[in-house]
Amino acid sequence: MFSFFYKHRVISAIVGLAVLIGAWYLFRPELLFINKSVNEALPFDPTAEPLDTGLFSRNLHETSGRATIYRQPNGILMLRLSDFHTSNGPDVHVVLAMPNDPTLQSVSHGNASAPLS
Repeated sequence: MFSFFYKHRVISAIVGLAVLIGAWYLFRPELLFINKSVNEALPFDPTAEPLDTGLFSRNLHETSGRATIYRQPNGILMLRLSDFHTSNGPDVHVVLAMPNDPTLQSVSHGNASAPLS
């Protein structure tokens, strides 16, 4: 088997390079090191009334910040995340729930489960 690859080393090199490029394209390892900050203007009326606010709790990812629900003068509810920081990760899901909500005591993703606090 080794002699086959040795005899056809140019073809083996081309196929190997194609496999490496395909793996890089699917995985994109450089995205693990991207640190992107977003600072946008308020997309709603600044006179909106804050209804409730809460802090993020850390479970599977390092996460901190504040979520505030606002009611605009026209009655539309808006959610604003402020001072929100989280670690880079392939699947970061944010769940907004009351701390004692029995229906959301765990978040499951496949076979993994993480309790909410």
